[in-house]
Amino acid sequence: MAACAPDPAGDQGAAVKDLYEVFFYVAAGVFAVVAGLIGWSILRFRKKPGDTEEPVQTKHNLALEITWFAIPTVIVVALFVLSAGTLGDVNDEHPDPTVTVRVEAFQWGWRFTYEGEAVVVEGLPEDPARIVLPVDEPLRFDLLSADVVHSFYVPRFLVKRDTIPGETNRLDYVIREEGTYDGECAEFCGVLHDQMLFTLEAVPADEFEQWLAEQRTENEDAGI
Repeated sequence: MAACAPDPAGDQGAAVKDLYEVFFYVAAGVFAVVAGLIGWSILRFRKKPGDTEEPVQTKHNLALEITWFAIPTVIVVALFVLSAGTLGDVNDEHPDPTVTVRVEAFQWGWRFTYEGEAVVVEGLPEDPARIVLPVDEPLRFDLLSADVVHSFYVPRFLVKRDTIPGETNRLDYVIREEGTYDGECAEFCGVLHDQMLFTLEAVPADEFEQWLAEQRTENEDAGI
C-alpha cells in the first residue's frame, strides 16, 4: 500500500506524501482496534461446552454509544483540517516564479511554451515532448486544452491538474531533486490517450540556461 505513493520530487509533493502517511497510520490504527475488538468478542463470548443459558442481553450503553460516535467524528474532523491545510500548500501561488511554462494539451500531445522566451517544445505520440526545468526554483505551469479535457500529471509530483477547454488552470511547483520525470495525461481523452506522454528533466540552473539558449537557436533556425 505504501508503494502507491512514489518519492516526491518537490515541496508540494512532500506535503501530499506526509498527508498520505497520516491517513495510512490512522487507517492502520482503526483497523487494528476494530479487528482486535472483533477477535476479543469472538473469544470472550464464544459458546463453551456446558453453556445452556442465553447470555445477558444489553440493549444500550449510553457511554459506549457516545464514545464510538465521538472518536470517529474527531478523526474525520482532524483529517479534514489536515487535508485542507495540505490543499492550501499545494494550491499556493508563488509571487514571482522563475520560470513560467504555458502547457497546452491536445489530442494527443503536448505543447510547452516558455514565457518570455522564443522556445516552444511540442510532442506527439510517436515523438513525445522533452522539456527541461531548473531545480530549486519556483516554477509555474499555466495549463490549457485545445479540444477536450486532459490532465497534466507527473507521478512523482504527487499532484495533477486538469486542462479544460476555455479555462486556464495553474500549478506552481518547486522541484528539489535532479532527474528525469515521466509525465502523462491522466484523464481519458480518446483513442491514443495512453500514448499522450512527455518527459521532464530537472537540472541545475546553469544547465537549464544552456538548454534554453540551444532551444532558442533551434527554434530561430526553424522559423518558430
